[in-house]
Amino acid sequence: MKISVLMSVYGKHAVGGAERSAEKSAIELARLGHQVSLVSLCASSDPSPQIALPKGLTHDPIALAQIYDPYGLDHQKIAVPVVQSNLRKALWHAADVYNPVMKSRLQALWNAQRPDLVITHTLQGFSVAAWQAAKKSGAALLHVIHDHALICPGTAMTRGPEVCDKPCSHCNLYSRARQFVSTSPDALVAPSRAVLNRHRQFGWFNDVTEQRVIENALLPDWPAVFTPLEVTTGRRLRFGFLGRLDQSKGLDTLLEAARVLTPDSFEIRLAGPGDPGAAIAFIAGHGLTSQIKLEGVVKAADFLQGIDVLVTPSRAQETFCNVVMEAACLGIPAIVSDRGALPERVDFGVSGWIVPAGDSQALAKAMQHCMDNRDQVAARGAAALETRPRYDPARQGPAWAAACTATIERHRASL
Repeated sequence: MKISVLMSVYGKHAVGGAERSAEKSAIELARLGHQVSLVSLCASSDPSPQIALPKGLTHDPIALAQIYDPYGLDHQKIAVPVVQSNLRKALWHAADVYNPVMKSRLQALWNAQRPDLVITHTLQGFSVAAWQAAKKSGAALLHVIHDHALICPGTAMTRGPEVCDKPCSHCNLYSRARQFVSTSPDALVAPSRAVLNRHRQFGWFNDVTEQRVIENALLPDWPAVFTPLEVTTGRRLRFGFLGRLDQSKGLDTLLEAARVLTPDSFEIRLAGPGDPGAAIAFIAGHGLTSQIKLEGVVKAADFLQGIDVLVTPSRAQETFCNVVMEAACLGIPAIVSDRGALPERVDFGVSGWIVPAGDSQALAKAMQHCMDNRDQVAARGAAALETRPRYDPARQGPAWAAACTATIERHRASL
């Protein structure tokens, strides 16, 4: 198959999980012998950026035609005042509903390349006009849902520390406009059933019958563990929180839960990016300095192998949550909230525990249960470790190849 893979940014500008997932799937498809080209944004002043590509991939940069550059593609541009920058951001979102210039540039590329299939991962900067360009070139079209970008311009359905249960009027306007001017892909892929259902809930892709889940995969060098970590008695049970340090990730819920746990029977390690100021004040104000430690930004594997139970009480509608997957594949069970894809990551309670989002009492009860029943922690850790084969990177290539083949066949049958 001849495949074109579109993502907003690549190389040094690609820092998000969506871009890493897109690259990994492209590498696996190339490894299976398919001809794979990556398409991403570049600056007009640097139309041929030098990027070290994995074996088997080619790169086709497309110059960004927009009033605002959120990715820092063009370092030659002069900085603008904050007020002017904020105005440009607003105009960026408006133009990113449908960008005819980017459609023209993409269509010229795909008319020349004639790919069998276009896979779109992230559309910011290209807009949903990319879908029309793909369809007009005659290619089959597969879209991959990584986040809530089609529903919420901020991609996460959060506003600061607050979580949105439904699109606000501002986001709803953008979402409805995109739906009005877009065409439907031939097929969809998402890392979880929850994110597919959520898009259908808000009116997206109800006419796309070919929808499948391809879960994220571990990094190839993720440590190999063959037995769960031992959960011994006679010491504090070690809980860990690894993620952004803010309320949308449930940090405040965890801190409130810690107040009512049996003293001197637990410790909590907090790690991740963000401002720790509020957490530090809470810990000091409630006399928890001996139980709760802040560790800043850490290497995930090292951090996870130093805890007994992962706690991920997010309020946000998580679309996958790599950290729960990574912990499970080290034999570490997790306590998660009931939001988004988190219940899927613990097999709906088989390899962990599920509590209502934002309920500190329920979280404290689950944590106390773990402290009092370490045999169950070990048992759910063993169940978590059994999920590792489904996240094996070697499974990604065949899964993606099957999705691509099915998409092309569906497209050809519709002609």
